[in-house]
Amino acid sequence: MIAHIVRFIRFMIRIGRKLFRNRGVRMRGREKRAVLLMTVLLAAIGTAAGVRGSQLGQEIRENDQRRSVLEQQLEDETARTAEIQEMEQYMNSDGYIEKIAREKLGLLKENEILFREK
Repeated sequence: MIAHIVRFIRFMIRIGRKLFRNRGVRMRGREKRAVLLMTVLLAAIGTAAGVRGSQLGQEIRENDQRRSVLEQQLEDETARTAEIQEMEQYMNSDGYIEKIAREKLGLLKENEILFREK
């Protein structure tokens, strides 16, 4: 990364020299500083953009992992909801009500006889 910045700075200095050389004027101290300042600023902006880009890439990967986990949880909850709805339908059926009445409450139908062991 540093090597790229150094190459970029050298490139900007060469461009600045060519600009002033083509006009037949030598670069003075103030002009050299201006070119150097522009180069440093552009390098700083490029470095900041690169760092932020890598941070955003990491955030994207983390968000993809979270999304996968949440999608799996959604599938699990959807299946659980379907099971609960099936159970609700069964519990509202006459067969279930009769079963509970016999097992828990000890109720009988008309004309039924209950035999108990002693």
